[in-house]
Amino acid sequence: MSGLLLMGVWAVWIIVAFACATVVGAFFKTKWLRFAVSILVFMAMLPLPVADELLAKPAFDKLCEEGTKLKFDPEKIRGKTIYLLEGVPASFKVGSLSGTMVPWRYADTTTKEVLISYGTYGLKGGVLIRMLGISETSAPLAIRNSCAPVERGWQKPFLERNQLTYVEREDVK
Repeated sequence: MSGLLLMGVWAVWIIVAFACATVVGAFFKTKWLRFAVSILVFMAMLPLPVADELLAKPAFDKLCEEGTKLKFDPEKIRGKTIYLLEGVPASFKVGSLSGTMVPWRYADTTTKEVLISYGTYGLKGGVLIRMLGISETSAPLAIRNSCAPVERGWQKPFLERNQLTYVEREDVK
């Protein structure tokens, strides 16, 4: 149902953009200029409902590129036993959009020193998706809504490659 509502909203928006383009184009005398201006107005109006998301995309991409990198010293982590520390989510803003960053930190079981860290990022959508209220997560319509380091399932090969042993927090004394 929410997909139908979204398609209906886009259909209405296309009609509004076409009407505005036609009205603005009517102010010009020559047929080719009227047509050119109408096309430009129509094309400029199409992305407006998700403009806040499109404007936030470069900043979010940069944040993801920098924040999701695994931070560790290969020499320091080799052969250690690690556990996951509790991460406290932090809010952030990218343009007019808000999101949450969850820090992931793995510490040595004996020294409690953080050996591996990275962040995962989640982004809420712009004005249109929040106004429609059709998404449980308010995910953006025009850009990705989350980022994390590499693909899922990276931990096991990483642990094996670096001779790490992972234990649950409850097992750490």
